[in-house]
Amino acid sequence: MNNLMQRFRFFMQDRYGFDQLGFALIITSLIISIISSFIFEWHVRLVFRLIDLALLIIAVIRFLSKNIDARSRENIKFRTVWGKISGWFKFQNRRFRDGQTHRYYHCPSCKAQLRVKNIKGKHTIRCPRCGTQFEKKIR
Repeated sequence: MNNLMQRFRFFMQDRYGFDQLGFALIITSLIISIISSFIFEWHVRLVFRLIDLALLIIAVIRFLSKNIDARSRENIKFRTVWGKISGWFKFQNRRFRDGQTHRYYHCPSCKAQLRVKNIKGKHTIRCPRCGTQFEKKIR
C-alpha cells in the first residue's frame, strides 16, 4: 500500500491537482447526470450525458495538467466570477431577511447600496462611501 502511494505521489509531482473550478465542474457534472436520469426522450438524454462526460473530461484534464500557470489563471477567473455571483445571492438573502426591519436605497452619487432602518417619516441619509446626503420618506 505504501509503495502505491509513493507511485501516486511521484506521478502527481509537478501536476496541477484539484481546485475550486475542478470541484465546480464535478458538481455541475453530477447535477446534470441526476437531471438526465429523469429525462425519458433518448436524444435529449444523450445531449445531457455528453455534456456530463465533457465536464468530467475537462475536470480530469485540469487535474492532471502540468501547465500550472494556465490552470491557476483559469481558477482565478472562475473565483472572480463566482465571487460576484455568490455575493449577489448573499445580498439578496440578507435583503430578504431584513425586509421587515430595514430598507435598501441607492446613493444618487456613487450608486452604493445603503441599508436604513424601517422607521416611518422623513430621513436624511448620508452615504458612508462618498459622504453625499439625501432625503428619503419611509411610509
